[in-house]
Amino acid sequence: MVVAGLRLVNFRSCCDARVRFGPGLNVVVGDNATGKTNLLEAAWFALRGGSPRTRRDEKLITWGERYARVELELETTDGGMQRVEVGFAPREGKRVRWDGVEVASMEDLRSRSHVFIFVPESLLLVKGSPARRRAHLDAFGAALDPQYAAAVRDLQLVVRQRNAQLAAVKQGAAPGALDPWDAQFARVATELGRRRRDLVAALSEGFSETAAALAPAGGRYALQLVAQLDGVRYDEALLLEELRVRQPSEVRRGLSLFGPQRDDLKFLEVGPDGERAGGETGGARRGGATETACGPAALPSGGRDLRLFGSQGEQRAAVLALLLAEQRLAAARTGRQGPLFLDDVMSELDDPRRRRLVRMLATAGQAVVTTTDRHYFTEEELTRATVVELPLAGSLTPGEIASPAGDGTSPAPPGLDAL
Repeated sequence: MVVAGLRLVNFRSCCDARVRFGPGLNVVVGDNATGKTNLLEAAWFALRGGSPRTRRDEKLITWGERYARVELELETTDGGMQRVEVGFAPREGKRVRWDGVEVASMEDLRSRSHVFIFVPESLLLVKGSPARRRAHLDAFGAALDPQYAAAVRDLQLVVRQRNAQLAAVKQGAAPGALDPWDAQFARVATELGRRRRDLVAALSEGFSETAAALAPAGGRYALQLVAQLDGVRYDEALLLEELRVRQPSEVRRGLSLFGPQRDDLKFLEVGPDGERAGGETGGARRGGATETACGPAALPSGGRDLRLFGSQGEQRAAVLALLLAEQRLAAARTGRQGPLFLDDVMSELDDPRRRRLVRMLATAGQAVVTTTDRHYFTEEELTRATVVELPLAGSLTPGEIASPAGDGTSPAPPGLDAL
């Protein structure tokens, strides 16, 4: 699948701008504030129905305008073309059409294609909360497998209902009223827990290979799912026993405190032979830290957690490695290689790692990479790539407020909705 064309109407800094992309590597070059990230965000918005940068769709609308619209052309593996249109207006909501037919839901839209994006906010996958990491894993798993999506929905529903019953017991309801909710929770929790565990296991090899290639010489990295259900071996009966033991503390809090809704994903550096960095083989232990020639390294016992101890460059490389592993897994399972949208990924890589990343992208289908400096790429790489120079016609300059640029096809008036 290739994103062949993109049109942005009243989207961020674009009044009415168009761009064409090619297969393989695309390099978008422009100064800061010329709209590089906006292009990637708009493509993601068209294929996912939301922004990777904000949950407030109204922020996507050009200042002073009443709606935003994105039109996207997809070239399929058989050479056919598909057209996706997404429009949003604050009082009309969001509407999506795929080849002219209304898309029933965002879940339906997201199941039709696989697409992967890195923007500055993507670093929160490493630096942010466990909830963000769970949401990312579950969104990928749900787009890959309808049964995974159903397991996510079931857990969310049962946790809400069980929490309400825990609060009721706290207020004086009979504790036995929790029994049916415990049984439902144990069933759906073990289902999602196993699927999430298997998904991380399937991603791990690709992640480790890519992260090692992007790391300094000798660096080795791993994904680790931190799951409470490991302690009950993902067994429904054992989970029910654990819930009975924990019932008094959960009633006091009015919250479900044990289960996959508490999972986390760790990005770890591991030792040269695969053991966790900072483990017993790494040096004498004292107070949980590893003694080195330079003093205590303060590494966690499971390895060097990049959320706590990684540099910005290492965290960036870890997110890139995860996205490439996801793309590889999705292609293996669906037979379709989704595009990669990578915003300013070259700036914190040294030259050898830039060259390795470009070689990886050469086998990754379509990749759209933005940069402020074309010299991050060799002349040979640029010759083989599609190069897009910014700003585009129909874009605002920083601080400018203007009417949409005319190009013979005016944007639809808001009265006809954003589409």
